[in-house]
Amino acid sequence: MNDNIIFRPAIEDKTILIVDDSNITRNMIEKIYKDQYKILMAEEGKGAIDIVEVMPEGSIVAVLLDLNMPDVDGFAVLDYFKTHGLFKKVPVSIITGEYDKSVIRRAKSYDVVDILMKPFSAEAIEKTVTKMINSKK
Repeated sequence: MNDNIIFRPAIEDKTILIVDDSNITRNMIEKIYKDQYKILMAEEGKGAIDIVEVMPEGSIVAVLLDLNMPDVDGFAVLDYFKTHGLFKKVPVSIITGEYDKSVIRRAKSYDVVDILMKPFSAEAIEKTVTKMINSKK
């Protein structure tokens, strides 16, 4: 065995999907998980739906979804998940800077694991992702 090989326990077939129109948010989350998970990103909801439709069942272990995005927003993605029965298969948490109580109440009406308010820390993201992954065990 070659002693110079460093083994990183990456979960090659496990994916985290980050859906946010903010490069800063996407890059922050990617930086945390790039050595542990396959990271896929979408800048808006249509891209997220396209990714979910082609990924093998069980491969997406967490979706971090912004609500306010151009074109197809987070609520359209939540509606898609609800219509297609995906909440039982793919854990979703909201990441949002929207503080309007009616918007948050509407988001909570879906089967989401958590709602994380922006700005958030790396520790808060890690706690939320762990909660999502454990919710499907």
